[in-house]
Amino acid sequence: MTRTVDLSERRPTERDSAFEDWTVDGVPLRRLVADRWGVPDLPSELTRLWPEDPGAAVAGLRALLGEGAPDFDDGRVALLVCSVDQDINCRALGTRLVIDNDTVQWRDVGWQCDFAEFVPAPDEYGPLPTYSFDRRQYEGLLGELLRRYEALAAATPAAPPARRRRRWGPWSR
Repeated sequence: MTRTVDLSERRPTERDSAFEDWTVDGVPLRRLVADRWGVPDLPSELTRLWPEDPGAAVAGLRALLGEGAPDFDDGRVALLVCSVDQDINCRALGTRLVIDNDTVQWRDVGWQCDFAEFVPAPDEYGPLPTYSFDRRQYEGLLGELLRRYEALAAATPAAPPARRRRRWGPWSR
């Protein structure tokens, strides 16, 4: 659980949001990111694994399996996205996905947004991190998550259309 901002109401409100986090060798990715960039607080960005938005989770999982469209024009995939609206233009933690016979790698993990080119150069903390995974384990876990979120998406009713507000006064017709 984490606190997020709900912008669907007239006034933004904070609320608890459930999500599943990535872990690498038992350490949450958000903790690895905070430690890597030398900040005490976890980033506010989250994975797309939100039960309340299973469609986004499905798209993100397919991209991380190399089966779906990447998030960025340069082919990179988002690992963490904005906790408010999942917009990669706010800022996202992206990676270059490399899949070979035995391993899957998240290479050059770094912050980026869709409207600026990602430059995979070392920063003041050294080279950008790479995380390597056993391909069978990786595909097994993400495949299981994908099946679960596809079932959740199929069982989730479509969101109702946004209500239109009536305007009163001489300018409304």
